[in-house]
Amino acid sequence: MSSLMRVPCSYQGGKQRVASQIVDLLLEAAPSTNSYFYDLCCGSGAVSIELVNRGIDPSRIRMLDISSWGSFWTAIGSGTFNMGVFDQFLSNLPRDKHDFKTHMSELSKLPVDNHEAEVYPIIQACSFGGKQIWRDNGRWMNACFRNYWEPTATSVRRSPANPMQPSPVELRRRIVALVNGMEGVTCLKTDIMMLLETPIPSDAVVYVDPPYKSTTGYGFGLDITSFINTFREISQAPLFISEGVPLNDDALMLTFGGAKGGISGNRKGKHQEWLSRV
Repeated sequence: MSSLMRVPCSYQGGKQRVASQIVDLLLEAAPSTNSYFYDLCCGSGAVSIELVNRGIDPSRIRMLDISSWGSFWTAIGSGTFNMGVFDQFLSNLPRDKHDFKTHMSELSKLPVDNHEAEVYPIIQACSFGGKQIWRDNGRWMNACFRNYWEPTATSVRRSPANPMQPSPVELRRRIVALVNGMEGVTCLKTDIMMLLETPIPSDAVVYVDPPYKSTTGYGFGLDITSFINTFREISQAPLFISEGVPLNDDALMLTFGGAKGGISGNRKGKHQEWLSRV
């Protein structure tokens, strides 16, 4: 089994399939051997995880996310993620996969409390289509969960689709690896524009993965043009932006691997992902 760390779970907009390509460019752009790396709107943390898998010390990584991922990575980085609480939530999962959707729907109705970091990866792993679940005024929002699906005689896909991806056992394995391997990262759970109140070191490398322009399904948005303009007023550090469209003529279209189709097998193509240095 590979010893490399992986993102906790599937997540709409997650960069696990292109993280290696992104990190190649971030490392190449680093002004020094001791450069810090900023992973902003970090989500499930694919880029930061890839950096650490490549040998970058977690203490040289600054993450930021205003969503519940921010709570998760703050707990991981500070060493305060509570495995006992996490294991308790896992132990409460139903044995019958057909009961998962009802169980998760009930769990998502509970107020978001001090265990946000431990609950979130579990409910996100059950999110239909990997769509982002977020919290608002102490409640989980956009909480729509998968049913256990089994193929019919006419289905293109021939294997069942589990209601939780990855499985509880695999999710726990990934979380344990992150608890052990990512401690030391600094994560801010705040609005990205707050970061620009103080200068960012010029020898840092900054990567931003904002919600795609003109897309829905995210609980938080970002005016990326405003961010870029303000960033350039205070810092000369290399700045990379992921988007569904190129932001300049030098943008690089990233290459996705993997299958095109979902359960139906009918998806016609893959979305485009561009990395722009601005």
